[in-house]
This record gives sequence, C-alpha cells and structure tokens, in this order.
Amino acid sequence: MTPTTIAPPRDAESAATAAPPASAAPPVGRSRLVLRARFWVLRYGPAELACLITMLAASVVAARLTDSPPLLAAAAILGATVGFYGVLLTAVMREQLALLPPGPRRLRRGLVRSVGLLGAEFGVAEVIDTFFLRPALMMIGVVVLRDPVWGLLAGKIVADVLFYVISGVCFRITERTGIRLPRLRPTARLQPDGETAGEHRSLDVRMQSRGK
Repeated sequence: MTPTTIAPPRDAESAATAAPPASAAPPVGRSRLVLRARFWVLRYGPAELACLITMLAASVVAARLTDSPPLLAAAAILGATVGFYGVLLTAVMREQLALLPPGPRRLRRGLVRSVGLLGAEFGVAEVIDTFFLRPALMMIGVVVLRDPVWGLLAGKIVADVLFYVISGVCFRITERTGIRLPRLRPTARLQPDGETAGEHRSLDVRMQSRGK
C-alpha cells in the first residue's frame, strides 16, 4: 500500500512563495549607519555649503582690496564663520520659535536660546578642533604623505569629520537632556462654562465616585 501525500492548501503555498526570504531584511547596523549619515547631511550640509560660498565671496572681495596674506586669510575665516553659523542660527531659531508660545518676549527669548544651544552643540567641538585636533592632524598629514598640499588637505578632511562627530554627539546630548525644549509656564485653560481644566477634572472624579 503506497502512502498518500496530502497537497498543501493553495493559500499556504502562495503565502510561502510570496514571503520574502529572511536574508532580504537590511541589517540593523547598516540602517543605523544610514540614519546617522542622513542626520549629518541634513543637519550640517546646508551650513557647510553656505560656509564655502561665503568664504569664497569674502576671499574675492578681500583680494580686490589687499594682497596681504594675513588679511586674506582673516577675510576667508570671517566669511566662512558668518556663513556656517548664520545658517545654523537661522535653523535653530526657527526650531525654537515653533516651540515658544506667542508673546512680546518670544523673539528675544528664541534668540537667546538659539545662541545658547549653538554654544552647547559646537562649543566643545570648536575648542578641541581649534587647539588640538586640526593642528595635530594637519602636521601628521604632512609628515605621513610627505607633501604639504595633500597632507594639509588630508588633515583637514579628517579634522572636519571628527568635528562633526563631536558636534553630533553634543546635539544628541541636548536632545536627550531636554534642554532643546523651552520651559513653558503652566496656564489655566478655561472650559466653555468658565471653569478651569483642573476644576473640571476634579468635578468628573467626584461624580464618578458618587456613581459608584
């Protein structure tokens, strides 16, 4: 007697064929890396582009006025700083104004908070980058590559990456600690009949206890 084989239902067979293999799911580590790279690009990309544009514009204007290398370098640095932090200040200002309630001091409070948040986000990175990382990495690049141009360029690229890593970590700290959210004063919200929200909730509790 030959054993009979039972064919699987068509629904189960179609579901099995339609289900994607488990290996098709993207790795968790890769997705996190993509999200972090996307955060860096969206957060700092516009500021870096504005930094480049304003640095070149300031250099062109300064070159028409003077041929002194220190003045040309100072003009380039000033233009880059204005472009970089101008874009970031505008972005943080819009973020804070969207969170603050309307009032006569809203604009001033938003500006003060934006400057403070920029200091919290970039202050540590600026100090470490200016006095330690960038000079050391540029010197290491020149020594390792044995070429001043490529060595300085390689050191600058590595320093830029580390600068944004430190800034990104500080930004996450400001998010996790909650300092990016302004402290709002609690106000009594009136119900249509004139009583406050707290009185309305306490009245509901009393009515429910009586019903029990």
